[in-house]
Amino acid sequence: MSQFTLDWRHSRSRGLRYIALVIVLGLSAICAYLVVESHFDPAFLLAGLAAIAAGGLIYRLGRFEYGLLAVLLAAGLVNFFTLPTGRDSRVVISLAISLLLLAIWGYQLVFANVTHVRLRPSPINKPLLAFVSVNIIAYAWSQLMRDPILYVWPSFPVVQVAALIVNIALPLMALLVVNKVKEVKWLKWMTAIIIGLGTLNIVSQLFNLPTVVLIHNGSRGIFGSWVVIVAYALVLFQPNMKRWQRVALLVLIAASIYFYFFRNRLWLSGWLPMFVGIGVLTFFRSRRLFVVFCIGLLVIAFDRLDDLYKTIILANVNEGGLERLELWEKNIQHVLNHPIFGMGPAGYAVYNMTYHPEDARSTHNNYFDVLAQSGIIGLMLFVALLSMFVRICWQTQRLLQGRRNFEEAFANAAFAGCLAAMVAMMLGDWVLPFAYNQTISGFDNAVFTWMMLGGGVALYHLVTASRSDSPRALPVQHN
Repeated sequence: MSQFTLDWRHSRSRGLRYIALVIVLGLSAICAYLVVESHFDPAFLLAGLAAIAAGGLIYRLGRFEYGLLAVLLAAGLVNFFTLPTGRDSRVVISLAISLLLLAIWGYQLVFANVTHVRLRPSPINKPLLAFVSVNIIAYAWSQLMRDPILYVWPSFPVVQVAALIVNIALPLMALLVVNKVKEVKWLKWMTAIIIGLGTLNIVSQLFNLPTVVLIHNGSRGIFGSWVVIVAYALVLFQPNMKRWQRVALLVLIAASIYFYFFRNRLWLSGWLPMFVGIGVLTFFRSRRLFVVFCIGLLVIAFDRLDDLYKTIILANVNEGGLERLELWEKNIQHVLNHPIFGMGPAGYAVYNMTYHPEDARSTHNNYFDVLAQSGIIGLMLFVALLSMFVRICWQTQRLLQGRRNFEEAFANAAFAGCLAAMVAMMLGDWVLPFAYNQTISGFDNAVFTWMMLGGGVALYHLVTASRSDSPRALPVQHN
């Protein structure tokens, strides 16, 4: 390498540091002015300073893995503190940390000549980045093609931008895990955090402890399903665990099923994806055990048929579950007028308020949300992305079949969890939270799904790296 090249890189690196210093000083001056003028919440300033310090530390150490673990911990333990936005919605800490990590990673990718960081070749890259891009295009499209008579309230533009950020940040967090997790030990840490948070949640809920405030938001959605799926996968596919660990996991599984099914049976999203995951894991562990599992469910169903009908089907109908069909029909009518890129992030809310103010509700369905927000193109790319996750996790499960270790357990958990999430998306906005239903705070519980799926892809790369000559490995896209 020539001396000129070395001098140029040194000058560029020094120039970037000067630019960063100017930006930090400029933002500090603006924040100080806003605080003095009472237009800015000091809590946001303190959090910003902490974020800058934490980001600098992570970047200096070069270990994004700590930041990824911090996202999971914040999603499960820091639900009681949020950052103000100047509107009703507030930014959860897990989202703030995620955006910080993505910003640092983006800097590394843009200035790859200095940082030597490049996007990891992966079959997930194209569908994921295409879906992210379509969301951005849909936002711009919604501004240009908006119906002229729409009623747009003052806070909506801010909410729409926030919705866009969440819709692209969640998939990018999966991609960040794929790129930064290169050792199995970090997947073990992710698993331990989910098991620990799941234990805290169940104990807090069952005994009505004040600690429930720590994890109330993070434990919504399909978090409980992920806890059971991960725990059950470890029980089935990692026989070398100590006896007390196996017993503890079985107790956690039983307590979770009791809480979500027997105590909260009306909430389908709480237990239906969980049983889907259990069924998938049982099937791949033992066909005989799966038959016993199905027979047991049928026996229980026939024995308590009347009770189950009243507490599940009839109760959901009385709760207004069938009204969702009307909501979907109304949203399809709007989609027909904006079929290509939809109505933009959170966009169908203003259409409902304009054309159906008497019943302007969200769809409570992630597939319809994606269709309404990013059109047919967005939905096709979203389904392609989910299909690729399923395909990669399935391939990893096949490559590790019969190993009976943590890696096989995690691969099966990621595969079963992906299928469970696809079921859950029909029941609510649990994978991509809608701005006017869960609000952007739903990032807390949704991020578990995306990071676990990213972990499944990361494990695929770890496995195929050690057996690159395997004819069963998926082709890798080189960027």
